Amino acid sequence: MRLREWTVEDAAWYAEATKDPEVQRFTADPPTITADQVAAAVVARSADPDVASFCIEDGGERCGNMAVDVENGIGHVSYLVAAHARGRGLATRALTEFVAWIFANHAADELRLWTHRDNLGSRKVAERAGFVRDPARDQDREIKGEVWPTVAYKLSR
Repeated sequence: MRLREWTVEDAAWYAEATKDPEVQRFTADPPTITADQVAAAVVARSADPDVASFCIEDGGERCGNMAVDVENGIGHVSYLVAAHARGRGLATRALTEFVAWIFANHAADELRLWTHRDNLGSRKVAERAGFVRDPARDQDREIKGEVWPTVAYKLSR
């Protein structure tokens, strides 16, 4: 498993991976996202020092995404693993490595993430990577025109 920066050449893969119904249950990306939109996001992210996004690869195969936006010392983390790559422990390994990279490369003292209350896989990944529940920040969030019950996690430097 390795993390590498996204390139515009990865855009079509990402757009296709997000169309998976299981991914759509828990991602903020719309099912209509296009390769052109993903490519534009890759370019925009590369120009902003406060954001980072990495492709999760395993054996040279694209498997998912790790992303962070850092603002005022707080990093907001998100991740996605494609259907074909689930169940291998990739998300936990990738998130653990990503957390170390964030703390080494950004002035973030705390990392936060939210996941849909029913996304047990994502919740387990967060906990295995050292994040702890932060119930005070649980909230209902509007995602893709629906209200999602989300649970919060945090990890301090």
